Amino acid sequence: EGCGRGLSPDLPSLSLERQLICPICLEMFTKPVVILPCQHNLCRKCANDIFQVSNPTCSLLLLGRGRFRCPSCRHEVVLDRHGVYGLQRNLLVENIIDIYKQESASSRPLLKTEHPSCEEHEEEKINIYCMTCGVPTCSLCKVFGEHKECEVAPLSDIYMKQKSALTDGIGALVATNDRIQVFIDNLQGTCKNIEVLHAQKQALCEKFDRMYAILEERRKIMLQRITYEQEEKTQHLKSLTRSYSEHTESSSKLVDAALQSMEELQMDVFVQVTISEVTQSCEVEALESGYDNMEHYAVDFNAEERVLYQLDFIKGERK
Repeated sequence: EGCGRGLSPDLPSLSLERQLICPICLEMFTKPVVILPCQHNLCRKCANDIFQVSNPTCSLLLLGRGRFRCPSCRHEVVLDRHGVYGLQRNLLVENIIDIYKQESASSRPLLKTEHPSCEEHEEEKINIYCMTCGVPTCSLCKVFGEHKECEVAPLSDIYMKQKSALTDGIGALVATNDRIQVFIDNLQGTCKNIEVLHAQKQALCEKFDRMYAILEERRKIMLQRITYEQEEKTQHLKSLTRSYSEHTESSSKLVDAALQSMEELQMDVFVQVTISEVTQSCEVEALESGYDNMEHYAVDFNAEERVLYQLDFIKGERK
């Protein structure tokens, strides 16, 4: 009966068979096989179970009407009005399954139908599971062998129990992945919200530009005030300088004329007239004390600078 074949199948065939296992029913794909947009495969019945929510585990994959996640990669699948029957059949996989089954029938049974023999009793099939030792065994091992004092159960019951536990585990893992995916989506959404704070940046720049404009306007006004008084006093002083220079020049000419006329007749009359003219034009304008003092234009912006250094965002309790 080929008792050793079931326990040591050739690795390439086993690897191929694993590629032909449906991620929902954990069995080899059954016709027809449908191909999802993400290029993963499902039995049409399993795909329909997801769509119809006929399996509690499959319900975790359903996102909404006509939408569910691929159990292999979590890619979102959107069905059209034809539902599952609108998905394309994977004829290549179906052909591979047919060829695999034909070759397996001529060489060895499929992995799921293999019924290995006991190593201690070659004529006996392994049909029970030792609960105490945690290994599959045969009936003779329970009656006469090393497991006669152990607690056993039918192998099919243990298989179904472990398959159910695996299904529950898959469901829990799917649920956990969904929660994590929702959290990731929230993180990405929050990140995008933070990255697009253009309005806050623009408002901040506009406020600073406004302060720059106010400061520039005040600077121009204050400079104009200094410049106006500076030019006014400078022009006045230049006017006085020019006037007194002309007076000095006139006086020098009178002196020269007087010296040349000293020996002429009627000199006394000339001198009286000249001295009188000099006396009348010799009055000078006295400048106010501290006329050149510009200290009243001194500035003290210490308080304003302290306020500027305290510029910050409005601080309040978060709602």
